[in-house]
Amino acid sequence: MPDAASHTLGSKVWVNDAVEGWVKGDVVKVEKGSLKVSTEKGSIRAYKPEECPLQNPQTAGGVEDMTTLSYLNEPGVLWNLKARYQLDGIYTYTGSILIAVNPFASLPLLYGQHMMQQYKGRPLGELSPHVYAIADAAFKQMRKDSRSQSILVSGESGAGKTETSKLIMKYLAWMGNGGDNEGAPGVEQQVLESNPLLEAFGNAKTIRNDNSSRFGKFVELQFNKAGRISGAAVRTYLLERSRVVQLTDPERNYHIFYQLCDGASSAEKERWHLKPPQEFHYLNQSSCYNLPRVSNADEYRHTRRAMTNVGIPADEQDAVFQLVATVLHLGNLEFTEAGEHDSSKVLESSTGALEAAAKLLGVQADGLSRALTTRTRHTVDGPIVSPIDVKAALDNRDSLAKTIYSRMFDWLVAKINTAIGQDATAPTLVGVLDIYGFECFKENDFEQFCINLANEKLQQHFNQHVFKMEQAEYEKEKIDWSYIEFVDNQDVLDLIEKKYGILDLLDEQCRFPKATNVDFANRLYNSAEVSSSKRFSKPKLSQTGFAIEHYAGGVGYKTDNFLIKNKDFVVAEHQQLMQSSDQPFVCMLFPAEPEAPADTNNKGSRGKVGQGYKFSSVGSRFKKQLQELMDALHQMEPHYIRCIKPNSLNKPMLFENNNVLHQLRCGGVLEAVRISCAGFPTKTPYPDFVDHFWNLVPELLSNEQLDDMALSKAVLKKANLQGYQCGLNKVFLRGGQMAVLDTMRTDIMHKAAVTIQRHVRGFMVQRQTQRVRRAVIKLQAGARGMLARADARRACRLRAAITIQRNVRMLKARSKYLTVRSAALVIQSAWRGHVARTIAQDIRQERAALCIQRNWRRYQARKAFLLYRRRVVRLQCAWRAKLARRELRKRRASQREAGKLLQDKKALEDRLQEVQNILETVQNQRNELRQQYKEEKIARESLEAQLAAARQQGDADLAAVKENAQQSISALQSQKQAADTALQEAQGSAQASLDNANAVKARLQSELIMAQQKMASLQKERSEVESKATAVREDLMNRLNNALKQRDSAREEALLSKEELKKLQEDIESGALVPRAAVTAAEAAAAASAAAAAASSAAQAAPAAVHHAQDPGMIAQARRFISAATPSTPPHPPMYPEANGDIPSSTALSMQMRPTPSPGVVRRLSENGGLSPADSLGTAASGTLDGMSDVDRKQRELYTRQQQLLREQRTADQEKLLSTISEDLSFHHGRPVAAVLIFRSCLQWKVFQADRTVLFDKIINTMGSQIERQQDNNACLSYWLSNTVTLLYLLQRNIKPASGGSYNSRLRASPQQSRGFFGGSKGTFTSFFSRTGHSAGASPGGDASIHGGAAGHFRQVEAKYPALLFKQQLDAFVQKIFPMLRDNVKKEITPQLAACIHAPRTATTRNRRTRDLTTALSGEGPSTPGGSSTTQLSPHWRNILDVFQALLATLRQNYVPPFLVRKLFQQLFSFVNVQLFNQLLLRRECCSFSNGEYVKTGLAEVENWIHSAGKDWTGESWDELRYIRQAVTFLVIHQKHKKSLEEITNDLCPVLSVQQLYRISTMYWDDRYGTETVSHEVLGRMKQLMVDNNTAASHSFLLDDDSSIPFSLDDISNLMEDKDMYSEIPVPKSLKDSRNFEFLQRDLRRTALGSDG
Repeated sequence: MPDAASHTLGSKVWVNDAVEGWVKGDVVKVEKGSLKVSTEKGSIRAYKPEECPLQNPQTAGGVEDMTTLSYLNEPGVLWNLKARYQLDGIYTYTGSILIAVNPFASLPLLYGQHMMQQYKGRPLGELSPHVYAIADAAFKQMRKDSRSQSILVSGESGAGKTETSKLIMKYLAWMGNGGDNEGAPGVEQQVLESNPLLEAFGNAKTIRNDNSSRFGKFVELQFNKAGRISGAAVRTYLLERSRVVQLTDPERNYHIFYQLCDGASSAEKERWHLKPPQEFHYLNQSSCYNLPRVSNADEYRHTRRAMTNVGIPADEQDAVFQLVATVLHLGNLEFTEAGEHDSSKVLESSTGALEAAAKLLGVQADGLSRALTTRTRHTVDGPIVSPIDVKAALDNRDSLAKTIYSRMFDWLVAKINTAIGQDATAPTLVGVLDIYGFECFKENDFEQFCINLANEKLQQHFNQHVFKMEQAEYEKEKIDWSYIEFVDNQDVLDLIEKKYGILDLLDEQCRFPKATNVDFANRLYNSAEVSSSKRFSKPKLSQTGFAIEHYAGGVGYKTDNFLIKNKDFVVAEHQQLMQSSDQPFVCMLFPAEPEAPADTNNKGSRGKVGQGYKFSSVGSRFKKQLQELMDALHQMEPHYIRCIKPNSLNKPMLFENNNVLHQLRCGGVLEAVRISCAGFPTKTPYPDFVDHFWNLVPELLSNEQLDDMALSKAVLKKANLQGYQCGLNKVFLRGGQMAVLDTMRTDIMHKAAVTIQRHVRGFMVQRQTQRVRRAVIKLQAGARGMLARADARRACRLRAAITIQRNVRMLKARSKYLTVRSAALVIQSAWRGHVARTIAQDIRQERAALCIQRNWRRYQARKAFLLYRRRVVRLQCAWRAKLARRELRKRRASQREAGKLLQDKKALEDRLQEVQNILETVQNQRNELRQQYKEEKIARESLEAQLAAARQQGDADLAAVKENAQQSISALQSQKQAADTALQEAQGSAQASLDNANAVKARLQSELIMAQQKMASLQKERSEVESKATAVREDLMNRLNNALKQRDSAREEALLSKEELKKLQEDIESGALVPRAAVTAAEAAAAASAAAAAASSAAQAAPAAVHHAQDPGMIAQARRFISAATPSTPPHPPMYPEANGDIPSSTALSMQMRPTPSPGVVRRLSENGGLSPADSLGTAASGTLDGMSDVDRKQRELYTRQQQLLREQRTADQEKLLSTISEDLSFHHGRPVAAVLIFRSCLQWKVFQADRTVLFDKIINTMGSQIERQQDNNACLSYWLSNTVTLLYLLQRNIKPASGGSYNSRLRASPQQSRGFFGGSKGTFTSFFSRTGHSAGASPGGDASIHGGAAGHFRQVEAKYPALLFKQQLDAFVQKIFPMLRDNVKKEITPQLAACIHAPRTATTRNRRTRDLTTALSGEGPSTPGGSSTTQLSPHWRNILDVFQALLATLRQNYVPPFLVRKLFQQLFSFVNVQLFNQLLLRRECCSFSNGEYVKTGLAEVENWIHSAGKDWTGESWDELRYIRQAVTFLVIHQKHKKSLEEITNDLCPVLSVQQLYRISTMYWDDRYGTETVSHEVLGRMKQLMVDNNTAASHSFLLDDDSSIPFSLDDISNLMEDKDMYSEIPVPKSLKDSRNFEFLQRDLRRTALGSDG
């Protein structure tokens, strides 16, 4: 902006105006710091000087290039555009950028072939601005530089982008046809005809534009070396599918619907059941059916013609329009509620539309109705068909319609590309981008969000090429240039695209079936990455919307339809229905979905559960397509056309200043004007500049003291140019200065050409004279030689006759001899063969006899051995059973010899003892059954359930009997004094009671016999079950036999505790510990009656208990009840909260003395399947604590304290372990200490057998946090890779799933969130490996298997679900650390690779020319690769090898398994191969002879390093470089033009494809000797082979980098070296003060062997 000194009285200025934007004014008074301006509206106001830019001198009609304006400012640009627009000057230059203002009227004089002829070959700016000039500039630039071009047409909707793109393609097609007046046949015509076809199916009327493109289009016009169009391709992006089913008045649906309804013939209307547009629901939502000055019928015929021109047959055209009619009929389907709740059916009035749609689709009407009103879900038990409500049916209908239309549109695009024919080998192309402009409506949906994202990307591309590239280049070269500020929109792109951006969060919410727009909006509001952006805001009046400040202004979006429109799913019923169609076209549009590969890691998985939908994200796909588009644009030379919409009413000759001004500001046109005016359009490196203009100063070439910069300055000085700049590496020229230099160079080259021609003509005449002289001499010599040869021929004939006679005679004699000799050989061979076969037959018979004898003797011996072993085992079992029964009898006898009560009441106590003996017998039987259950452990689920139910009922009855007896005793004790006085009467009644007790005893004995019979039948059933579970029982017995010494010692202590318990029980029974009061005869009678009643009720309840035990759920409950509720085993969890372990002897007594649970607790056991510690403690406190003795109460409290102490001790040990592994524990004899420490600790604490534990989560979090903090530290990654692989190897070899099957099914049912790529919650690194849903408590009951590892001659541990999931998480860790380590190395070597493919420029053209001139004068030959010019190894190659050497040293120091090191280096060298090879094929300067020698020298050093490192560590890394090796070999071979295609493809480059060879051959140039590439014949054959093999896979000549994981879990188990992982390891310093980790110093194998012994 000008300052105050620039304004004087009467100066013409611009002032800001709210209505017109800017208005003209005159300065009427100049004051200090302010100006008084009189505007053309008549007002006078004071303004600051910087607010009043100066006006440009009046120029009639404005200027054609706004960079020539005297005062380059915002109002000047606006006024210039308006002045030209009023004179139909709709095009204006801003440097090389074309601004096109939509005239909203037809301007036939501006277009046509006559205008094309005018602009053909003209420099940009020589004629008036025109779109043809931009197209011609792109075409010339492509032809001149052999580089692809792109023309980016941008602007708001309705600005004329589509029409501008049409004009560009017409001009390029015309130029691609050589400027032929007859038009553009073939590919060119198909390209042009594709425009109306795509417009018919992809354009629609909007509020702002009658022909708005509702999809993005990027048209590639491919040109061959001759500049002819050799192919084309059309890329489309994000068709607006929602427009098919939903309209806003006064917009229209896609043009094709109205064209079909109005333009179809009568036969077609009858065949497709067509009606007027007003009768179709998808069309009558808007009142607009026709466009002004457009006939739908005529457009239908044009569309038909276009389809024919692009090569679509008539039958396929009919199929397309039939599908269009189908979509219309689907829209007329209406639904009503059916009889059932939430169900629907097709309305009777819509039956005609249903039948028409089904007929056109080729399916049954019932099938179509069922697919729209039901949903099928595939489960394990089979498919489940459920109805859907009316709203869901309507959504289902719309989804099918959108899917059909979008797939048909994609097919049309693919058909156009196929018909046009893409030339994958075309050296150059011109891409025309016509994509939707920036949109901002009153209500903006997901389509506007994606459209504006695309415009943000294009704006960034514009910024990078016009602003950033220019300024960065000037600053880098340190030329005199002032920095220009501009608005960068990278923060907007980060807000939308980056991780945890809007698109990422949208995809995350779409994966939840029940997520709503409210959830998505809240997710945006609560996300720190989104809400912290300055570009993001939440509207005050909306709870589900959000706003983004785009480069063109703020836009508010409503999230109501974001989730629905982002899901690009295909309903399974629709897919199946379409596949069953009898219409081939419909089946082709809906191919069968490929089946997902089977999960090899889940071999025992049950049938998979099918989903009704297959999720796919529209936003992610659009983002990917957009990134591909931007990548393609970055590889092309861009040309920009900014389209301006002059008014919002779409009327001609109406120019709205504010509207246009807003577009100019948002489009960055003003910044481009400044840069184009003040910048340097020509930038040439010094070597290239000297190489091109050296002939302007030939006298300075021999001066070795002058470098390229000095020579360039000398050239510029000689040309007498002004205003140029010389940077560090480049020459910067003003516009037009390059043309002056080219003119001077052309004159000099013309003079030089005349001189060369003169010398060449003289040389040719001299050579012709010498040729004639040599011909005369040859004629004379030939005549003399002819006479001599005639004499020689006669002598030769005589010698030949004699030789022939001799040879004929010899032939006859030799033939006879050979006949006799061959007959003798045949006879001899036949006899010798017969003798040999006889001998061989004898030998085979002898060997067969020996084999039969050997096997028979082995069978007899093994049979005898097995019989003997079975007898010995049977004898041992019998003897042990006898000893056991003897011991049992002794124990029972000792129990029956219990002490008696008080001597004075011996008679009554004897009677009471009999009743107690009956109860003890029942108790002993129950204890014996319980002991049998303990020995069998598992695999007896059915029998355990039955016996557990019976025992449960018996315990309840016994408890009732005891309670009644206690009550009776208490009552009788209170009456003791009264009973003493009536003792004589009581004795008589006692005798009667004794008789009744005897009767009860007899009845109980009979019932006991019946129970024994029932038990025998149950025993028979148990034996049948045992025969089926033999294998399981053997495995369990083997586990028990492999117990460690710790378990043995614990069991010995438990036996001692049982002996002490037995003594205490005897003391209690004898009254020594708890004295009993004397009971009377009435007490004994009451106790006997209660016992009899309890026994009777138990016998009656036994069948019911057996019946209930058949329930499968009762089996697990009974097993847990037996292990948790019996007096010998506590119902509490084991002493350690995270593992199942042995119970120390110190707590055995208290556990044995615990009373039987109350009936309420038993009921909770039946309901919950187990007894928690809280239940047991609560029961003791509430139900039995009051009735406990002091000893029982103290034992219970002691047990509780012991449990708490043990839990705290285990927690402390775990914390010590976690703290220790977070440190660097190094290695011990090649073993990672951390991995072995974790494995041995988990083994010692028996965590692998735990049902639930948090230790694994803590280990995973600790390891994950270590890696997260040092992701870029290769040493840390190598350390943890070695530890995780070793730990995973130990788990893989030493644990297996539990044989019960429940854990296998649980593991299969769990989501595989840690396999391959990592699922889980978003957050830190460790969240990917965490598990949830597991509490700290361990499973109650059950013994953990003792284990030493299968690799150390031990049996594998039967691990539970947490251990198996821990193994999966370790596998995920390995699959995460390995690519992190690989990617770190890739990032480190990638900058070096870019320099390794391009040899540094060590000699300029001036030096080479001087050297060649000196060599020619001295008579020496050209330098050879082995001479003094041999290419030296650059530091870039050395840096890469240093990186590899450091990596190898780090991996070896951390003892990473060699097979992983080999895989890592093979992938790294494969990456090097891909990068070097792709750069070689993409950069022509790399395909030179000297560059090939440079790369070959570096590859030789790489080969030496690979061999020195050893194959054990690098593997087949050298073979991974085969592509770049063969490509470089091709570059450095001599005489390429003499090589045939077979020699190249079979001998020199057998790995390279024809496309790659063709690419290298066409890009090759010899910068040293000037030799040619392969012959034209070979190139022609290559091209023909590419045409014959024109497949999708053959279109790309680049290599893809393989980033997959090159190993599996089985590879770790098979290829891992079997190190000594089971011997003792040193205890870390942080654990030496704790005796709980002394087990680390024991050899695991000796421990296990001792246990086996």
